[in-house]
Amino acid sequence: MKSTVTSLVRFMVLSLAVGLSVTAFAQNPPPPSENSATASLAGTSWNVVETDSDASRDIFNFMPDGTLNYSYQHGTYSNGTWKQDGDSIYIEMNHKFVEYKGRINGTHIEGTATNVKGGNWTWVADKR
Repeated sequence: MKSTVTSLVRFMVLSLAVGLSVTAFAQNPPPPSENSATASLAGTSWNVVETDSDASRDIFNFMPDGTLNYSYQHGTYSNGTWKQDGDSIYIEMNHKFVEYKGRINGTHIEGTATNVKGGNWTWVADKR
């Protein structure tokens, strides 16, 4: 009988300790990661300047469903996609004919781009 009571007391103390730990963690969650402070680009539009040979000026519209609608000197298209991970952005257009990578800093983005023809250039964007 004594060992049963001792086991029961140990179980209750352990349960109480676990319960208090869980409650303390819930009240004091870990601080957010550095990247979580970057706002989502979903639903925003950006003026883009590229340093490729024609120094094109584009408009990127980041749709909430991950589609990228973009306009440049040859027209307006919706065959792009985008993915954001914290302050990093990845964009592809026309089934990866062109790929962009960039770093978001508030209302400004800077990055690099490549295309299937081997072209490489930089780009910057500012929120409209």
